[in-house]
Amino acid sequence: MNLYEAVYNRKSVRHYKMELLPQEFFRNLRKFEQGLQSFAPEVHYSVELVNAMDGEARVRGMFHVKAPYYLVFFSEPGKHAMVNAGYLLEQIVLYMTGHGVGTCYQGAAKAVGLSGPAGMEPVMVVAFGYADEKLHRESFLAKRLPLKELCVFKEDSTEELRLILQAARLAPSAFNRQPWRFVVYQSRIHVFARQEPFPLRGKEGMLWIDMGIMLSHVALAAEECWRDIEFARKETLAAKGMRKGRYFMSVLLN
Repeated sequence: MNLYEAVYNRKSVRHYKMELLPQEFFRNLRKFEQGLQSFAPEVHYSVELVNAMDGEARVRGMFHVKAPYYLVFFSEPGKHAMVNAGYLLEQIVLYMTGHGVGTCYQGAAKAVGLSGPAGMEPVMVVAFGYADEKLHRESFLAKRLPLKELCVFKEDSTEELRLILQAARLAPSAFNRQPWRFVVYQSRIHVFARQEPFPLRGKEGMLWIDMGIMLSHVALAAEECWRDIEFARKETLAAKGMRKGRYFMSVLLN
């Protein structure tokens, strides 16, 4: 199962077998990480792994899921640092899904006593390990809004465009809020961040992590269609906005 296929099968796993993963998995994971595609290449980051099998788990927090392993993503601050974190993390999560390993984003969790490289801060924790529940889920079972509620179509859409939008639709988000909305033309998608009526206190960064996760799905689907895309911000659109949303970025299909 490749990353694009995993988009349609991945689900959050909240129950894990407290079993070790083989060392070969971690060796292959590190090799995969070396080839990750960044949203913001100028932002440096680090991926640290926590083995909780010794009974001294260093991950705590609200909605904490007990798992044999945790991945802690560190990033230096910078423009689009949170978007970049979500963009990179989702590639890792989908890789794990494709290799029989369950995952669950831990938005409110903290890695206690774990320090990253100098100048970097912990951004997100992901629980992972062998699932003690169903690992995969059929895409039609995903609790997601239909495209007609996420998109405003300004032009007739192509089959490729709908495939890309379906992949974006399936992206996970905090509390499944799906904070993205799209204004769609045949060669471009304008992305808006939905204004939440009850925003998560102190969690502005979570919104941008979610947007990065969604954009990683867009990129994977475009690659599946053999289409080149470009992420660009159109400042002329920033002032326009849309109902209950603010302009974030545009996806240009070449």
